[in-house]
Amino acid sequence: MFGRKKKTVEEEIEEVEALPRLSDEDAAFWSEPGPRNYGEVDTSDGYVDMGSILFPAVQGMQLRTQVADDGTTVLQILVVLGNSGIQMSVAAAPRSGGVWEELREEIRKGFEEQNAKVADIRTRYGDELLVDMPMQMPDGRSATSRMRILGREGDRWFARIDILGPAAANAEAGVDIEKVIDRIVVHRDDHPRTRLELLPVRLPVGAQEA
Repeated sequence: MFGRKKKTVEEEIEEVEALPRLSDEDAAFWSEPGPRNYGEVDTSDGYVDMGSILFPAVQGMQLRTQVADDGTTVLQILVVLGNSGIQMSVAAAPRSGGVWEELREEIRKGFEEQNAKVADIRTRYGDELLVDMPMQMPDGRSATSRMRILGREGDRWFARIDILGPAAANAEAGVDIEKVIDRIVVHRDDHPRTRLELLPVRLPVGAQEA
């Protein structure tokens, strides 16, 4: 009537920019450090949905959880990939950020009180803590266990991520672990929550308690 052809539904859908998918391995988006905010990634396929945290399903990955005394509240999630692992927890945070700057010093002090050596390092994830924790081997020898501690902030959430095992000590060994971190999605709900209140995480089918 007015000289313009009305667009079909299919044409309108095509004009909407598609969200990155796990199958888009070569997408530049994945080169940016994660985790991601919910809604930035298409999580409809290839993700393990744990409520506030969605993990990419990686072949050979084992998923374990630390549960509180009530038997339902998940305190931490441990992802094991090969000989390395990721220990992660996620909490509510203010939009203004700054949580990691504050918590980093508290975490450092806690490890130093356990006679650990703590160093500041700068990586693609920003400021991290590199921790060498003294330990005793089964045969009685003294050794150290190294971990990297990351603090990542998103849209009203804060995630603490500990990288454990060879991935914390060797950049090459850490490549696969960092790929997992970059593909994790945090789903912050709309409920008002106190600062650093743990976000609800549910046990997926087949998950083990640590």
